[in-house]
Amino acid sequence: MNELILQAHNLFKNCGFPYYICGGFALELFACKTMRTHSDLDVSVFQENKRDVVELLQKNGFAVYKRIFEPQSLGGVTPIADENDSKLDDIRIIWAIKGDCQFALKPREGAIDFYGFEILSNTQTDFSFIEIVLDEKNSHHFLLGKDKRILRKLDKAILFNDCGVPYMAPEVVLFLKSSKAYTTHEIHANKTPADFKAIMPLLSTESKAWLINAINATYPDGYEWLDGLL
Repeated sequence: MNELILQAHNLFKNCGFPYYICGGFALELFACKTMRTHSDLDVSVFQENKRDVVELLQKNGFAVYKRIFEPQSLGGVTPIADENDSKLDDIRIIWAIKGDCQFALKPREGAIDFYGFEILSNTQTDFSFIEIVLDEKNSHHFLLGKDKRILRKLDKAILFNDCGVPYMAPEVVLFLKSSKAYTTHEIHANKTPADFKAIMPLLSTESKAWLINAINATYPDGYEWLDGLL
């Protein structure tokens, strides 16, 4: 198993709230093999635990930032003071950084507590960076899509490998990767179709059917890869 996944699991395993590996590393946990390099390590928790995760990260030496997206740019980050910071009221992604990592933060001219960043490497090699994705659920389902109308039962959305490491189910990862951000941006444009091609044949009939239905519901005018994947 990848060393970054093990270190993340060791950090979170006694945290007292749900967490799971997501993104490309989740696909590798499902496939039980290394498929490609990864630019970052993604871990998901639910929105109701966002203050808990900030407290955990800061207690373990990570500087914590709110990720801010801007049109036509990579956007930037702003620091989170602690688990009571009002910046957490409306947040989707948290960046956790310890020491040097593959992203170099640069103060934005004329802005207060706002940093742009430069990508120094497309491959994460040490446990110095975690992207925390804050997901939503109700009592029984994982909620997906802009209006949260795409549902996946929680026990199907979060799986566990033989070592007890929780990870996002591959069909859910691929559904998230079907968004424009993952199909057009230069950072992801080559990785995403390769992920679809590698994982689709490994999905169960039920998982594949769920993914197809979710994509069709989200993109009623058609989806460029779907016909080829089928």
